[in-house]
Amino acid sequence: MLKLDRIFIRILQILQTNGRISNLDLSEAVNLSPSPCLERVRKLEENGMISQYIADIDLDKIGANLHVMAEVTLGSHLVEDFKQFEAAIAEVDEVISCYKIAGPFDYSLDMICRDIPHFNSVKEKLIKDSIGIETFRGHIVMERTKSFAGYPLDSLTAPTPLRGAFSD
Repeated sequence: MLKLDRIFIRILQILQTNGRISNLDLSEAVNLSPSPCLERVRKLEENGMISQYIADIDLDKIGANLHVMAEVTLGSHLVEDFKQFEAAIAEVDEVISCYKIAGPFDYSLDMICRDIPHFNSVKEKLIKDSIGIETFRGHIVMERTKSFAGYPLDSLTAPTPLRGAFSD
């Protein structure tokens, strides 16, 4: 596993919110020459710490859309039931993320649909497809009040009594 120093952390901080930054600008921002900076980015990619580069699309400029966060509880909790549900959800384009969670329900789904009728049709199909759903509760997002601004890498990599300080 790649040992992260403060330069690796800084590269990740910049790339997570600006994946299109040129290597030259990135190298200047982290105080490295371009070649070693590019080599560090490649190491981060090779070690799976950078899994993808994506564009954050403003859906409101594309057209009408409905953002729904849903809570799903399965009727049975055998390993096969979870696998069946996860395989089925992976095929539903409107489900943009799915989290298996601990708590009063089993999964949290993040969904994007055109409108309420579209959401209802997706929900009904999920329930009728016999993928183990016992309860499905959808919550319509009224407004996003905070957008993704990057992971808190400084606090996630700070030394703790159980983990030593990362090297420079």
